Amino acid sequence: MPKSIFKTLVICGPTASGKTSLALSVAKLLPRANILSVDSRQVYRELDIITGKDIPQKISPKIKIYGLNLIEGDEKFNLSDFVDYSSKVISESLAKSIPLIIVGGTGLYLKAITSNLLNVHVPPNPILRQTLEKKDLTYLQNLLSKINSEKYLSLNNSDRNNPRRLIRAIEITKFQTANNSGKVSLVLDAKQPTLPAFYWVGLKSTPETQKQNICRRVVERLKSGAIDEVKNLTVKYPDTTLPIYTSLGVREILKFLSGTISGQELIDLWTKAEIDYARRQTVWFKKQSGIIWYDKDSVDQALVSLLASKLIK
Repeated sequence: MPKSIFKTLVICGPTASGKTSLALSVAKLLPRANILSVDSRQVYRELDIITGKDIPQKISPKIKIYGLNLIEGDEKFNLSDFVDYSSKVISESLAKSIPLIIVGGTGLYLKAITSNLLNVHVPPNPILRQTLEKKDLTYLQNLLSKINSEKYLSLNNSDRNNPRRLIRAIEITKFQTANNSGKVSLVLDAKQPTLPAFYWVGLKSTPETQKQNICRRVVERLKSGAIDEVKNLTVKYPDTTLPIYTSLGVREILKFLSGTISGQELIDLWTKAEIDYARRQTVWFKKQSGIIWYDKDSVDQALVSLLASKLIK
């Protein structure tokens, strides 16, 4: 029996582009809907204000939101963990024929859960990493080129000059070699009579509008208690080397709390960090094919209705 197609809407784009708002607007037009948030920082329970979990307090019971508040601040959570979690959400939506909207700005996570992305489950090799981290860039480039020339040639210039990514590529190659391929990807139940088809849309705005939106959002989050949120983090988790402390906004607030920067400098530094991140997101998404782009200001009821119609069989 041929498998039917389960349509899934993916809404992507840089930070502060209105992705969550659009997702909720589309979901409201559906009999019921699941929304999967794809944000590597919103998985933390303690980062509500800083990461902007823009979910209305009152939301229709027909809409269920996944991907938020999955772990505590001292827990580890990586791409592989998110793929495992997301595959269950996707499978459940498939099984119950519930329209699914995937929304977020963490590009690699989005790609991993919507494509046959290989090597997601290759475990880290601490001993190998410790050895390679002592090597210079040229050594890493030559090593990867020697053991996996195809992978090396597929890297863009930025990745070829990024020691961390070179080390990960070497790590994956060595794992595959040791396990006679060892490639693992996201695979749904082979007996599942339905397959997902992902319809991608992206939201964007002009650089100036994006900057204004980000600056306004930073100020709003500070007024809403972002500083107290970080204070509470430091009390609950004194170890500031935890990954949660690398989150945008958290790093800058820590500097403010230590007295090394002023309130205005906090706003400026946090805003700049968010703008830089948005720029990197934009560059990443532009390299991905199949995304239909819309300007944030062009989002209207007609577009919302169009996107909702894509999810109705």
